[in-house]
Amino acid sequence: MYFISMAQENKTEKATPYRRQKLRREGNVAKSVEVVTSLTVLISSLVLFFTGAMLFKEIVSFLMAVAGLRPADFSTLSGSAIRESFSNVVKILIPFFVVTLIVVIGAHVAQFGFIFTLKPLQFKWERLNPVEGFKRMFSLSTLFELAKNTLKAVLLMGIALFILKGSIDLIVGSSQMPISHGLEFLIDTVIKVIIALAVIAFLIALLDFAYKRWEYERRIMMSRQEVKEEFKQLEGDPHVKARIKSKMREMAKGRMMAEVPKASVVITNPTHLAIALKYNPDEDRAPKVVAKGKGTVAERIVKIAKDHDVPVIQKPELARALYPAVDVGDAIPPQFYRAVAEVIAFIMFRRRKTYA
Repeated sequence: MYFISMAQENKTEKATPYRRQKLRREGNVAKSVEVVTSLTVLISSLVLFFTGAMLFKEIVSFLMAVAGLRPADFSTLSGSAIRESFSNVVKILIPFFVVTLIVVIGAHVAQFGFIFTLKPLQFKWERLNPVEGFKRMFSLSTLFELAKNTLKAVLLMGIALFILKGSIDLIVGSSQMPISHGLEFLIDTVIKVIIALAVIAFLIALLDFAYKRWEYERRIMMSRQEVKEEFKQLEGDPHVKARIKSKMREMAKGRMMAEVPKASVVITNPTHLAIALKYNPDEDRAPKVVAKGKGTVAERIVKIAKDHDVPVIQKPELARALYPAVDVGDAIPPQFYRAVAEVIAFIMFRRRKTYA
């Protein structure tokens, strides 16, 4: 027990996103059955409260139709009152069951989102371990469940008695009412009590869910050594490396595209290649490549350049020679000075002519 407590004390780090995702794939998430149960009872009771009178009348009509038939009439039920009453009862109950199903699914999704996995159903030998079973019996979670269920039972019984206490005379007097009215009153009273109890149970369930979230976060905490081991494992994962490189390329491409509007000229091939050059005579010894690309990237560079009035010059031979010779962010090699200088001079001449 000492080593177990020490191991738990060493878990001082919050669970990493990778660990959370892995546990989620296994169906290991924070959830409260109390939330689903109480919410289902509450919504179902509300539906019955608003449709109960109609359902009660249809059930009475159905029973009266059955009671009014002679044995010889059961062979000719097609199109009779009993079939019609039964059909009406089913039509009322179908929406009730549909609403209940939606509530059950929604209560689960609201707690932990959409998850589909069969791993929780797999057989595990450790569940048969008596030592682990003994530890679960005396765990903090078990004590909480015991206290919660005891408190809930006492609280709900007290509330039910409090509500029924004020209606006891009416309940006793319902025996003097016509059968249909008496039953309708009793059913209405029971449903009201159930709704009140369901509301209280739902509030208790919210507290239960808050505890389950806290207990789950505590249970999945990691030690610093586990975090380091996980990082080493992920760092060596080729899929993770590929995703990291892909993200880095996307980020670099985004930064590169942001530099295109600042370029002095874009040299193209005319459509397969595009190299954006920036030159400031007061700061730069030679023009720098701020962006370059092939295919769709080249098309995007040209489009951004045109949108920001950056000159686009078609120089196929210069583009083909310059593209592999220089990287983004570097100045052009000396052998391209003359060719690029001619392009920049041409642009400056055209601008002076335009503004003249």
